[in-house]
Amino acid sequence: MTAILDNDQYVISLNRRGAVESLVLKDDPYGMNWVINPQYLQQAGYGDDEDKLFGEWELKVDGMTLHSSSYTPSVSQEGSGQAVVEFNTGSIKLSMVYTLEDEQLHWAVRLSNTSAVTAQMGGLHIWFSLAYVMFRDDNVLRNMRESCAVYPHLGGDFAKFAAVRRSNEGPHLGIYSMDGRTVAAGSYCRYSNRFLEQVSPSLDGLLYHRLSLIEDGTSMSGSAAADWIYGDEYKQLCLAPGELKEWKYIFQPFNDMEDFYRRGAVLGHPHWSYTPVLPAGGAFQASLHIQAGLAVKELRLYSAPGDLEDIVLENVTAELQLTASGSNGTRYELSFRRYVPGEHKLELVLEDGRSDSLIWNVLEPVSALLGKRAAWLCVNSYAGADAAERPHAFRPLSNQGESLGKLAFLLINNGMTEPVPLQVAAAEKAAALDMRFHWFEEGDFSQPRALYGDFYRIYDFDYIAHVFYLLSQMDDSLLELNTAEVYLRWAAEVMCMRLDPDAHPGSREKDESRLNGVFILYIEDLISALRTAGLTAWYSRLQQLWEAFGRFMNVGVRHYSGAVTEHFYDNAGFGPTCQALCRLGNTAEAARYGQLILANIGFSNDYRLQNPDRWWEALSPMIHSLWGGLVASSALVTYEHLGDPAYLEAAYRATMAVFNCYDWNVRSTPRRLAPGEAASTYSVAAPNLNMPELSRNRFGQSVFVGANDPLFAALFADVSGDDWDMGEELAAYLLGFGTTAYLYRDSSGRLKCVNGFITEEQGGLLITSYAAYPSRYMMLEDNLEFRAPEGKLQPSIRLIQGQFMV
Repeated sequence: MTAILDNDQYVISLNRRGAVESLVLKDDPYGMNWVINPQYLQQAGYGDDEDKLFGEWELKVDGMTLHSSSYTPSVSQEGSGQAVVEFNTGSIKLSMVYTLEDEQLHWAVRLSNTSAVTAQMGGLHIWFSLAYVMFRDDNVLRNMRESCAVYPHLGGDFAKFAAVRRSNEGPHLGIYSMDGRTVAAGSYCRYSNRFLEQVSPSLDGLLYHRLSLIEDGTSMSGSAAADWIYGDEYKQLCLAPGELKEWKYIFQPFNDMEDFYRRGAVLGHPHWSYTPVLPAGGAFQASLHIQAGLAVKELRLYSAPGDLEDIVLENVTAELQLTASGSNGTRYELSFRRYVPGEHKLELVLEDGRSDSLIWNVLEPVSALLGKRAAWLCVNSYAGADAAERPHAFRPLSNQGESLGKLAFLLINNGMTEPVPLQVAAAEKAAALDMRFHWFEEGDFSQPRALYGDFYRIYDFDYIAHVFYLLSQMDDSLLELNTAEVYLRWAAEVMCMRLDPDAHPGSREKDESRLNGVFILYIEDLISALRTAGLTAWYSRLQQLWEAFGRFMNVGVRHYSGAVTEHFYDNAGFGPTCQALCRLGNTAEAARYGQLILANIGFSNDYRLQNPDRWWEALSPMIHSLWGGLVASSALVTYEHLGDPAYLEAAYRATMAVFNCYDWNVRSTPRRLAPGEAASTYSVAAPNLNMPELSRNRFGQSVFVGANDPLFAALFADVSGDDWDMGEELAAYLLGFGTTAYLYRDSSGRLKCVNGFITEEQGGLLITSYAAYPSRYMMLEDNLEFRAPEGKLQPSIRLIQGQFMV
């Protein structure tokens, strides 16, 4: 039978197999189905995936693997408020109970041993298929209003999941663990990508999430052995005859991130706010609220110093400072300095035996990280004049402009610190002798090469013009092949071609010339530089094209056309579009796109899960170095124009997650990095069911060499190396958090610092910056800003009587 549960808050339907095929919140103006819809699976060609609908399962018991699809369950309903789904395998009974109580949906999973012998359980995996979908639909509003990102909080007894509608319009859906541990949250991807077919948009797909209530580590292949953070939970469960094990969850709508945590606190979940990442020497700061009736037993700090192989355990209970206690619960503050780089796990143990955890990181000082990266690139990636293929190019070789981010990073980093002539020379030779002639016929900027079969890719030119612009900002004494003015002219020529629809013969190229991209990082500076240099003709032409681009973009705001790129819904579209609208002064329009950014940036108790949401390289939720960093940059620019601290906090979370792709002290991934080495992607899901070896692992496109997927085979057949499309995000970092620490007051009026920390001093406050090259301090709400003189660093500054003082 089918079952329909209905009350004032929900309408929920279960199919004949007891899987949830519809979950709708009645006060949702868009009537979104919060679980994967089987009708859409049929429409999109994924109809054979109905064994992954919400509530289907896999059980590993006594060496056998059982699947729900092999059994016919009984489905019973008690009134309109409860349904029970029961599977009987002969020796094991697995039941799921769905109960409506006002605005809460209670979901219980019960596992009982009905045999006469003890059962060894190696895995219990439940499909948790929320509506994480990129619809194959030009109606952008559908992708915004009927799809969600899923942000897990794992570790200990208080797992929870925030399913955030991509438009950022509440109600969203929170899922809170109430009993039993959720060991892992994996995902499986289905997608269609027609990139090579001269089709744009080309990509759509969906992720099925899967909860592991029991996990012995075999789902995650080699990554389980390296996972010191969560690895203790990977174990079997012994179930005695007649024994019952139960897991309980509550589903509840929420309005925003603050409300998600507030509702969790009401349900008994500890509520943390904390510093996700800090450089060595910085201060870890956290606040904790626990419900009345709960008490702290111990606070343990585990750390994995990058230069050791041991895990260090410290008891830091004494660091908890009680700030309030009463009927609303107990509040604590926590603050201490950390000087040794490496990942950290803070475990809260309550008197009742339950625990909660925070996963955070201590980075190398970022200037040191960037310096090592620059040196590594020139020694290991730059091929030089003797290379057999594409002399002077940086490896790995690619037709995609993203690969040129290495050059942009080298140049902007050398512009912010004492330049290293050999690094500038390598970037200049790569630009003038390889880049120019690889992407353009005989180096003619009006004749792009069709590097993708019968078309060329507009977005590539954003990166090319950036490299030429950054070369134009170098002192002529550092340049060997051309003057700075030549490179400035080349940058203008490339950008004018890129932005002019009439410069392109193909319809795809004409359409994409109107779409936003990385050029938003520098176009205003380029236009200003052209005017200063007296290149009047190029200045006028580019200024006209930029203004026309802005007018076209404004027309598309109402339909959110800027959210579409090569893909049906893409943070590489709405991030730069929001940034462009800000820079054009169209803040009301920017605010509409800004909500898409806020919904796109994760929040979690694990710093690695606070990344901008993207999936198509990893086929799982992932940190993508390039677009993670660029979306973070867009969020930061949006903060400076709109003033909402939510953008500032989101920008910092996202930026710090991206550094996971560069951090050689990280020991929780099978892929370890040497100082200066990098990997373009980190796969967040555990397990990644498409490629289990990528679970919580770092990688680059080299993992797809020899892949069965024809797209990957075509794009990555000859790839070597893991730092595929990296560098531009570091350039974006250097334009924001690379120089600036920010102060603001939270909703309770408390002064907070982002990208630095505050120390109280007699008569004022000392602000210490985490920036790689600290030279700017901003307190936007008080219209207060300090900029150090050009060429001078200012690692700290005092705030005395409302004024910055050196």
